Amino acid sequence: MNAHFLLFLLFAPVFLRAQESLPVADQTLKLSGEHEYVFAFAEGDQIDLHVALLEGRQIKAVELVQYPEYPVFRTYELDSVIDKSIRIPKTGVYLLRINESGFGKKVCRFTLHRRPAGVAVARFDTRVTWDIRQYPMFQERKRQTQTGTRTEVVSISGKVTVEGAQLGMGKNRNAYQFTLPPNTVRWAYRVAVGQEVAEARKKDSQKLSEMLQRGAIKVAGFQPETALAAFALGMAIDLTTSTAGEDVEYALVNAANQQLFLKGEEYKAEIWQGGISVDVQRRYKPLEGNWFFAFKNSNWIDSIDVNIDIEAVTEAPVFSEEVYLEPVRP
Repeated sequence: MNAHFLLFLLFAPVFLRAQESLPVADQTLKLSGEHEYVFAFAEGDQIDLHVALLEGRQIKAVELVQYPEYPVFRTYELDSVIDKSIRIPKTGVYLLRINESGFGKKVCRFTLHRRPAGVAVARFDTRVTWDIRQYPMFQERKRQTQTGTRTEVVSISGKVTVEGAQLGMGKNRNAYQFTLPPNTVRWAYRVAVGQEVAEARKKDSQKLSEMLQRGAIKVAGFQPETALAAFALGMAIDLTTSTAGEDVEYALVNAANQQLFLKGEEYKAEIWQGGISVDVQRRYKPLEGNWFFAFKNSNWIDSIDVNIDIEAVTEAPVFSEEVYLEPVRP
């Protein structure tokens, strides 16, 4: 396989996107006098113009001119439909004019599509947002604009030991701190005591494998790596929970309430659960910042290990360069 072919395979998707036919305008209008529509196009663009007379006998004239009055395309006495591909000679402002001076009701529809000249102008703003006659001079500029979002799943995991009440001289409390990543839109967690976590992960992994084999899970262009991630993404997967075996009381709290919890004082929590061995939940708030899972061991003697798994779904904005025209104001 030669180097030129490899380059083609690498950049082919970019070239294809540049050649896509992009909608610019779709307008239906009653004809009376002169109708004028203003657009911006890049040099080398191919413009596909479709004009159809929907009602009436004839349209006097249809023309596309480069501002101020350089004709690019013109046709007269259109009595049905015209489809025309037009190559744009120069980057600038263009006027589509439809003229009708006859009598009787006439209705037409026009559409404009644009095929970009190349990758550099694949994203070109065709809108002209100012009065071109008041400010006839313009310049080409570039800017970064959001073109979408990138969905990812961020995994967080940890373990804390919570002592028994007597063994720890009454200090049967502990907390696990975590930070939600930027752009979190939802997240899911599993809290499991001792060896229960291994069994829960195994059962949930089997459920995920079965759903993947059936093609039941595929979100945002990728497949989740864990059952908890699939649950966080919103999939209908029944994850394992349990109240059997060693249990724990836990709360989701901020830093201030975590301190109150550890002191045994009254505190406020986003969520509280008691007597669980394995618990799984999906959360839509909070979505940012530092948080704590605060745990209390009701066992009088034995310490317990609590495992925490978190899968946070993030949607980060994606930006691309866009070319546009702006007026030159004195």
